[in-house]
Amino acid sequence: MDTNSIILPKMLTHTLNQLPTPFWIRDKSTRYIYANMAMAKLAGLKSPDSIIGRLDNEIPAALLENDDIAKLWQQQVHHVINTQEKFTLLEVHPESVDYPYITKKTPFYNEDNECVGMAVSARFLEVFSPNDFIRGKLPGSLLLSKPDDFFTEKECEIIFFKLQGMSSKDIGNVLHLSPRTIENRLSIMYIRAGVNHLDDFRDFCEKRNLHRYLPGKLLSSKRIGYEGDFDEGIME
Repeated sequence: MDTNSIILPKMLTHTLNQLPTPFWIRDKSTRYIYANMAMAKLAGLKSPDSIIGRLDNEIPAALLENDDIAKLWQQQVHHVINTQEKFTLLEVHPESVDYPYITKKTPFYNEDNECVGMAVSARFLEVFSPNDFIRGKLPGSLLLSKPDDFFTEKECEIIFFKLQGMSSKDIGNVLHLSPRTIENRLSIMYIRAGVNHLDDFRDFCEKRNLHRYLPGKLLSSKRIGYEGDFDEGIME
């Protein structure tokens, strides 16, 4: 079947157009045959018209200017079509997208049950702790860019782990620092924030969105796997 002749049912596209999260479909040639407005926003574009009917290198988006990313995405299309297996990835592109997001990539079938492409749904990776639930707060997306310069990048690394409930000893093991060094740096940060206790420090960080910031060093040092891993489950 000529995938260029794929016509999506209006009922399907009308439904997908209403989704608040990115969704797109690619055919066997890796050409985009559908993208909703949320996908256009993810790519930094004003309209899906700049995506639909085009290949990666034909789309004027910073997200796709990286040839390695475009090549890997094309490989994923072929992988899904050839294996007819779905997989999920954590995708991190700090140079073009402010938030890490999770994509679920699944085979796309026609009415004759032939796999003619790949459908992709995406959602931003969110932060939501038991403490947030108790306090009635809504989940928030992780941030790849530091909200402000009140704390240094290295201090933010300590903050990230401390707000996850890790002890100074465990934080020190991860960052290759002594527990005493971690405690001293936390004490200095408490003084700068004008607080005396962890709960108050947590509130201070939340007001600045620092609890949502994922330091860059942690992205480069961790590999996170998901269902049906492709390329180790994380894409940077």
